[in-house]
Amino acid sequence: MRQIRNARWAGDGNLYSLLVAKGQLQAVDPAGGGWEEATDSIDLAGAWVSPGLVDLQLNGALGVEFSELEGDEGLAHLERISTYLWSIGLSAWLPTLISVPLEKLHTALAVLGRFRPPVGGARILGVHLEGPFLNPEYEGAHMRQYLLPLTVEDAKCVLGDYASLVKLVTLAPELDPDGQTIPWLVSQGIHVSLGHTAATFDQAQRAFEAGARLVTHIFNAQRPFHHREPGVVGAALLDERVQCLCIPDGIHLHPAATQLLLRAKGEAGLIPVSDAVAPLGIADGRYDWHGLAITVRAGQVTLEDGRLAGSAFSLTDVLARLVGQCGVDPGVALRLGAFQPRRVLAESVDWPPEADLLVWHPDCERPERLEVR
Repeated sequence: MRQIRNARWAGDGNLYSLLVAKGQLQAVDPAGGGWEEATDSIDLAGAWVSPGLVDLQLNGALGVEFSELEGDEGLAHLERISTYLWSIGLSAWLPTLISVPLEKLHTALAVLGRFRPPVGGARILGVHLEGPFLNPEYEGAHMRQYLLPLTVEDAKCVLGDYASLVKLVTLAPELDPDGQTIPWLVSQGIHVSLGHTAATFDQAQRAFEAGARLVTHIFNAQRPFHHREPGVVGAALLDERVQCLCIPDGIHLHPAATQLLLRAKGEAGLIPVSDAVAPLGIADGRYDWHGLAITVRAGQVTLEDGRLAGSAFSLTDVLARLVGQCGVDPGVALRLGAFQPRRVLAESVDWPPEADLLVWHPDCERPERLEVR
């Protein structure tokens, strides 16, 4: 049994003492007191503690793209990735599937629906469909031939038998001819995020009124902010109901842009994501990605023409850069990466019963797993 003293909980900033036995969090003393029966004691001296991180936009890892998952081999890949993600500080994630042929999409969804994490592995909380309802003008690294119109019938076709598994859909709202698709998706319990879009300010506002509440990798793959046409960015920054998924890695967003986002939206309006692709966790180099050549160098993933195609940074890396490049306090970074995604998905932000905890020491550049016994 281990007692952990002076742990500063990122949820409220208060100091706590924890009692951990057999990997389970047995008690939390808000007064910071101790227990006689603890056989081992450590003092965190006010270091920040939080649950593990949750990534709402993760496309792949360890050389595996989630859109390519098939059968039992896919399950084996997921088990390996789940263990890896846990080891670098993640509790859970939304596997993100990009625009691929419908048959391939459904095959991957079937594998994801069957997966159960191993002990000491990160959980899948659902699936994020980034496409295929995207504007070709802002397709980014998505393959144009697999993009589809945005209608309720097309949405039903894409979801197939997996509507309950899909938790988040990124789409371009200007593609919806009658404005019915976003309300229908919301009625299915699916969160709608605007992304890969040429939507104007007015079109974005209508999408938010229809129930969209998120923007995917804000500033990236969308109509840029302009003082005469603020676009999705302007609409999102002004709407207090809307939260912005962002990639504050110094590549997708300049640190100054991240600081502006924080000032405009506040903590409650920002959710960091990695947008990592298959090369996460493997060496730099050139790889094949859905038949396209990509280059991975120092965490940056680009197509041959120089377009960004995601990153090879984990969410833990992203938070380290948020602190190191933007001067964000580690406690704030943990709230953004551990609490905000859970709130979106209606997951608990209380102390986890199992010892799924991270600690961020003042002299460390990133959080790490809090060792418990």
